[in-house]
Amino acid sequence: MLAGAHLLECVHDLMMILVWLIDILVIGVKVLGGRMKVNPFLRYGLWLAVLSVVAAGVAVVGYGLVELRHFLGEPA
Repeated sequence: MLAGAHLLECVHDLMMILVWLIDILVIGVKVLGGRMKVNPFLRYGLWLAVLSVVAAGVAVVGYGLVELRHFLGEPA
């Protein structure tokens, strides 16, 4: 019975972390969209960070595809 209560407590903590992450995401979208009044440098910096993450993601996917092609193209 005690293990079940501990598991429920862990699930509750994980759900609260998820709620906090969603709140932070909503605030970030409001800042990027101009619906929240902030310093323009913060808005431009956040846009730069988002674009950098997207560029890094594209680079990682491209590298993965090149490595996959090398792996599949080598004779066994």
